[in-house]
Amino acid sequence: MILKKKNYHLLFLLILSISYIFPLIFFGKLTTFYHDNLDSMVVYNHVIGKIYREGFNIEYANIFLAGEIKYYYLRHIFKPFIFLYAVLNTELAYWTTDILFKVTSYLSFFILAKKITKNNFVSFLGATLFTYFNTFTTLGFGLAILPYVIYLLVFKSFLTTKHYFLLIFFGLNTDLIADFFFIPIAFLIVLIIDKKVFFQRFYFIVKILSIFFICAIISSSNIVYLQLFSETMHREEFSREALPFLKNIYQQIISALKLPTDYNSNFFRIIPYTIILVPLTLLSFFSKNKIVIKILALIIFIHLASFLLNTEMIANLRNDSSGFVKTFNLSWMSHYLPIIHALLFVYLISDPKSLASKPIIFLSFFSILLFQFNSFAVPLIKTKIFKESNYRNLYTFEGYYLFDEYKKVKKIVNDKRVLSIGLDPMIAVINNIKVIDGYHALYPLSYKKKFRKIIEDELKTNLQLKNYYDNWGSRVYAFTSNPSKNLRNFDQAKKLGAEYVISKNEIKSSDLLLVCNDCSIHFKLYKIK
Repeated sequence: MILKKKNYHLLFLLILSISYIFPLIFFGKLTTFYHDNLDSMVVYNHVIGKIYREGFNIEYANIFLAGEIKYYYLRHIFKPFIFLYAVLNTELAYWTTDILFKVTSYLSFFILAKKITKNNFVSFLGATLFTYFNTFTTLGFGLAILPYVIYLLVFKSFLTTKHYFLLIFFGLNTDLIADFFFIPIAFLIVLIIDKKVFFQRFYFIVKILSIFFICAIISSSNIVYLQLFSETMHREEFSREALPFLKNIYQQIISALKLPTDYNSNFFRIIPYTIILVPLTLLSFFSKNKIVIKILALIIFIHLASFLLNTEMIANLRNDSSGFVKTFNLSWMSHYLPIIHALLFVYLISDPKSLASKPIIFLSFFSILLFQFNSFAVPLIKTKIFKESNYRNLYTFEGYYLFDEYKKVKKIVNDKRVLSIGLDPMIAVINNIKVIDGYHALYPLSYKKKFRKIIEDELKTNLQLKNYYDNWGSRVYAFTSNPSKNLRNFDQAKKLGAEYVISKNEIKSSDLLLVCNDCSIHFKLYKIK
């Protein structure tokens, strides 16, 4: 039995290696699951690494948003795993964290599943699916370690030194924002697995979760301070538009089953989920297993919460509120759907009365294999099949961050700030160029209003962009819906400190002077007069 268990672990590592080895073969570079992993948190982590390498020089945080982002805005600055970014280069630190997150996810769920089913094969499949359902590996280790915490809550009557160490270590590496619902979800899962255990050992359960969550609060103390004592955040202006009833229903079905709505780059990211979640969900409705029904009810509850948030009454109540109530969002519980779906899988195929085991097992393997290939499916198709010229592989660090091209920009702008148009402003940041724009989950509301003056004319002509910025605004971007028209106010950009503009497209403006036409085939560099 031990040998079999080891073999399954080796098989997981073999499967895991596919998503790293194949991109290296085809592109000579590792590729991310999708490039959204690179547009914010990796850059934040890069800056934190720089702060620690320079002896905790907090002034380096001034590289963001005209200097209005202070060190305590950086979410992971006090988390132990961030030291990987201080001792390794950013790309190596990212991939090291990525592997550690996936291995943690796998082992964490495998340990829990083995107590549920006693079947190594089922535990292996469930743990592997759980691992690949977790696509964001930059948000801390909370979700990855949650199955292990559930294991302690349900199956352990006392804790050893090892258990305390793991609780404290992973608690310190948990993101308080991403894992806000960690405790209620843990409670609900324990209730589903064994209601008697929940009530008989309630104080023991509270003790374990308290240790874990206190550690998460300690390592996120900067965010706690930011929420309680800092100036008003841009999130105070978050606004939700109600969806029509039928559209709301349609959206929840699409979300629940992970159905692709059209053929684009997201198709390859979504289809592995669809292949396993559609039959898994539909077959669960016909199951007589009480735990399967309860898990299905929890999934429905999470999507129902999202549905209600999109109704006119709840949306208006939220929009009329203020403070934490305004930014509080029950739909954040969907962050935990990976463990809930994986548990549904384990309980459904472990049921001896289920006739769906074999087809579900086959589809799970198919889904797992697709997960390995979809991280490089889009660049592979565009380069090898469509053979697009000058294709920029956004799924690699080199392709996304354009290190060589931005070295030329850095030599010209030195310590001056830039504004990016048509390109992610965080690319400039990771190339050590100061900016006035970027993607920020937390930043001052006052800055949002100041930056809006730069794009005010653009927002007047595009209602969709206006709602995107005014009702959300985490992407502080110099939007452009028509590259041939210049609707940005460069005088206002200069007032915020920008002296240069990096633009994907040519800009005809008397306010700008072209200073580098051949820095890159992807952009041009202008100086604001």
